[in-house]
Amino acid sequence: MTRYLGNGAYCYANSASMLLSTIREDVEPGFFEVMTGFALGAFLSESNWIFFDSCSSSPDEGVNRAFDILGFHVQEKVKQDGALMPLDELREDLAVSPVMLGPLDMGHLTYNPNYRYVGGSDHYVLALDINVQEIMLHDPAGYPYVWLPLEQLDLAWKAERIKCSQGSYRYWLSPERIESPSVELVYERSLRLFQSRYKQQAIYGTDSNHVVGTNAILAKAEHIRSGNLVHGEIEHLIHFALPLGAKRAMDFSRFFAGSHTQLAHLKELQARLFGKCQSAAMLQEWCVLADTLEQLSEVEGEFEAAVTAL
Repeated sequence: MTRYLGNGAYCYANSASMLLSTIREDVEPGFFEVMTGFALGAFLSESNWIFFDSCSSSPDEGVNRAFDILGFHVQEKVKQDGALMPLDELREDLAVSPVMLGPLDMGHLTYNPNYRYVGGSDHYVLALDINVQEIMLHDPAGYPYVWLPLEQLDLAWKAERIKCSQGSYRYWLSPERIESPSVELVYERSLRLFQSRYKQQAIYGTDSNHVVGTNAILAKAEHIRSGNLVHGEIEHLIHFALPLGAKRAMDFSRFFAGSHTQLAHLKELQARLFGKCQSAAMLQEWCVLADTLEQLSEVEGEFEAAVTAL
């Protein structure tokens, strides 16, 4: 039986943890999420929605960095945009190992009751088996052992609407441990990654004219205070951005606990502020939400300064 881990917002961390568990490696998803470095920073998208993660990276790049930091070699395959689905290759690989697939476009995952409403959202799953017509998946969004028709897999895995990743039909398989780094080395490698994420964020903001980091959070606070939030953006905040931000901040706090008291404290404070934002948004207390986001921006600035100074 392949281990199942479920949390839709942590899809790539849960899928990677499930993949590693197939070689009897127990890596907690929250810890893996931190290792990606993806959950640092903030930016405003082209639609002016706020995301509390790295604008200059992608989940798949973060997954590879986490594997490296933890001492694993995991084979990664990806095709060029416009290529045909590598179905025969996938069948051969599934005969050897479960396969982590992603990004997938959630709008084509027909076993999910909400698939019609989440088109264009990226997602990662673990593939277990395949037959002539369907593929069996462990989907961390709450769906173990589900079957997806291959024509829907093709549409989802092509990921034409997913802008944060380059290429199509990306997957990982056959993990192996090639190094057993000490706790101290994992910590040091992670810090270097976190510092590089913030440097990349600054460069991205300058080169692309996107609003990033603390400025993005402050701009969103002002946008909310002016009463310009629309229904779709509210749904994005209360179902995704705010609860995910709280969980990620808690995992970072746990990571730093015992090693760097200030950073652990700042991340716990961020988690509490994200929680307050969620409560205010659900009560439609927009001024409270804006005020709390301004506090969150201040804490983010302190955290970035502390990390980059190490």
